[in-house]
Amino acid sequence: MNFIKTSFLSGLSTAISLLARLVSTKIVAVYLGTNGMFLMGQLKDFLRLGNTIGSFGIENGIVKYVSEYENEKDKLGDIIGTSFKINFTSALIFSALIIIFKDQIADFLQINFSENFYFLILIFSIISATAHTCFLSIYNGLNKIKLYVLVNIFSNILSAIILVLLVLEMEIIGAFYALAINQIFSFFINIAFFLIYKPFDVNWIFKKFIYNNLKKLSSFSIMAVVGPTCLIVSTFIVRDFLFDEYGSDYAGSWEAMWRISAIYLLFLITTFKFYLIPTFSKLSDNELKNEVFKIWKVVIPIIMIITAGVYVTKDLIINILLSKEFVLINTIILFHLLGDVIKINCWVLGNIMISKADTKSFVFFQIEWSLIFVVLTYLFTQQYGFVGVSIAYFVTYIIHFTLLNIYFRKLLWLKKNSSN
Repeated sequence: MNFIKTSFLSGLSTAISLLARLVSTKIVAVYLGTNGMFLMGQLKDFLRLGNTIGSFGIENGIVKYVSEYENEKDKLGDIIGTSFKINFTSALIFSALIIIFKDQIADFLQINFSENFYFLILIFSIISATAHTCFLSIYNGLNKIKLYVLVNIFSNILSAIILVLLVLEMEIIGAFYALAINQIFSFFINIAFFLIYKPFDVNWIFKKFIYNNLKKLSSFSIMAVVGPTCLIVSTFIVRDFLFDEYGSDYAGSWEAMWRISAIYLLFLITTFKFYLIPTFSKLSDNELKNEVFKIWKVVIPIIMIITAGVYVTKDLIINILLSKEFVLINTIILFHLLGDVIKINCWVLGNIMISKADTKSFVFFQIEWSLIFVVLTYLFTQQYGFVGVSIAYFVTYIIHFTLLNIYFRKLLWLKKNSSN
């Protein structure tokens, strides 16, 4: 499939995903308010954590080796079989932890309805999500972009419909059930399209586990698990802190600001994510340096225009995308937007570490960002009140970007001695 067709399909999928997010965010804002936004943020992060751990972080490894072995059917089948067994086992372990600590999780998520039944759905949801992710990674590796996009489009549309219907019918309880059920339905959609397109032999899913393939795939795990986990844990802590310190109006408004940020950042991240790692992997020294600066020249003006536009139209965005109940966003939006301007540039540098498999450095910088953000949130909110959380976000990215530039100083800023 050529680049133009791939880009078109990817853009179509992103556009529909954004539309689904906008609709569901509006419904949640209007019918559930700031408290509902806070509670959904907690559950969504918990599900993301479960999906991250459940997939064992091998998605990139699946893509790499499926692509590499595409024309070697025996090796391809072995990789696919081992991948599903790794994901299923990891998901079962996380599910066991849910059963063991379900009372603590229920208290944290503030679930007080049909608790046992809901956690049963939650377990099926996480197992379904890991299998769904595994299928998508295989499609990506086989370059079945049309199939990949179709599954995503139908999953996003159905998820938005289910969320809207259940919120209208059952309010916050419906939202909780929708988030869990949607992952199960996404898996069923995946199965349906698999049966239609038959991208690979279904018997490969059941091939025996091969330890050497585990070693190959798990080499990608640490970076894939640590990055999302650090982000999820830090946002858990900050959101819970804001709730305890100021109440649901403030915690829900911060969650809504985070969602607005995620919507426009998705455009840039989706545009570049399929380009950066393969390109950076092939380059080094001056070629890599030039590529980074070339990307910055494109990314920086775009993110500045987007964030400036969001700030100028912030009242309109709050009224259209959310509701007047979220007016507290005006308190934190400026510094959050400034943080996003720096964030996207940090993301470009982070992809260098991923492309070069610089695991130790990647892990260090993920933990560094999370710790600084949490600590500065505590300090700045005590000093400046609610706006302190967005000041902390902005300052954290200044520090993070500075440290990344120090780490990459030889690549980016020091002139190379010309060889004789």
